Amino acid sequence: MKAILIIAHHCILPGAYKGFEEILDRLHHDLPGTRVASTSLLDLENDLRTLLREDVESVTLLPYLLLNGQHTKNDVPRVVAKLQEEFPQIPITLLPCLGDWKEFSSMVVCGIRNAQLDEKKPAESLVSRPSSNSNLFSIELNLEGRNVLVVGGGRIALRKVKTLIPTGAHITVVAPQFDPEFETLKAGDKVPELSRGAEASITLKQRPYEPLDLRCVFMVFICTDQPAVNAQVSNDARARRILVNNACDYLDGDFIVPARMDFGENIAVTVSTQGRAPSLAKKLKQKIQAEWAEDLVKIEKDFKKE
Repeated sequence: MKAILIIAHHCILPGAYKGFEEILDRLHHDLPGTRVASTSLLDLENDLRTLLREDVESVTLLPYLLLNGQHTKNDVPRVVAKLQEEFPQIPITLLPCLGDWKEFSSMVVCGIRNAQLDEKKPAESLVSRPSSNSNLFSIELNLEGRNVLVVGGGRIALRKVKTLIPTGAHITVVAPQFDPEFETLKAGDKVPELSRGAEASITLKQRPYEPLDLRCVFMVFICTDQPAVNAQVSNDARARRILVNNACDYLDGDFIVPARMDFGENIAVTVSTQGRAPSLAKKLKQKIQAEWAEDLVKIEKDFKKE
C-alpha cells in the first residue's frame, strides 16, 4: 500500500483547516487504495515514523506550504533524511512546497481574475454560511474497544465520561486538574447515574493537552473552559480526521450527544434539539422520564410475553 502524508502549519484558530480537509477528501476519493494522512510541522517526525511502521511500500510527503523557506529547506528534509535511515527499505519522496509548483501561479491568476469579475456582487453572496436549520444524522455508534479522548477534568467532562463507560470504550482523560469523582470512576466503582453499572476503562493523565494525545484515537470530546485549548484540540483532531464533539460550541463539532433514557432492558429513548437548546432537551427528558417510564417498561414486558 502506498501512502501520502500532507504537512501543514500548526494552527489553533477554528476553521483553519477547512481547505486542507477538502484536499484530503479529494485524495481519499481519487486515489482509492492509497493511505492518506496528515500531520503538522510539530508532529511530523512522530507521525511519519508511525506511518512507516505500518504496512506501506512507499510514502510521498507534500509540504502544504507556499514559501520555500526554513521549514521546506531545512526542517522537513532533516526529518525525512533521519527516518529514511531508520527505514531504508521504504522509499520516501519529498515533493516541493505548493508555492514551487508550476500550476500554482496559474491557479492564483485564475482566482484573482474570478474575484474581479465578482466585484459587483453583494458581499453576502460570496460568503457561505452554515444553515441554521440543517438536520444532523442520528445514529447509535458502537464504541466497544475504541480509543476515546476526553480533554478537560471538570463536571462537564465527568458527565461525558459517565455516558461513555457503558459503551466499553477505552477512555483517556487529559487535564491539569480533575474533579475528585474521577478517581471514583477510575477505581471501577459503580456510578449511580449508570443503569448498567459497567466497570470503567479509564486512564487519567494529569497534565495539559498535547497533540500526541490524539494518537490512535477514534473520537475526542472537548470539555474545557479555555477557548485556545478547545480550538487547538479541534484543529488537531480534524487534521487527523478524528471525530470531534465540542461541549462549548456545538457548531464547531462533528456531532452532538442527545439526551438518552433507558427503559427496561431494550428500550432507549433519545431527545435532541440539534444542539441549539440543551435546557429544553433536559426538560423534555425529565417529562418523558416522569410520564412515560411505567408505560414503556410495561410495553417491553408485554412484548416479551408474545
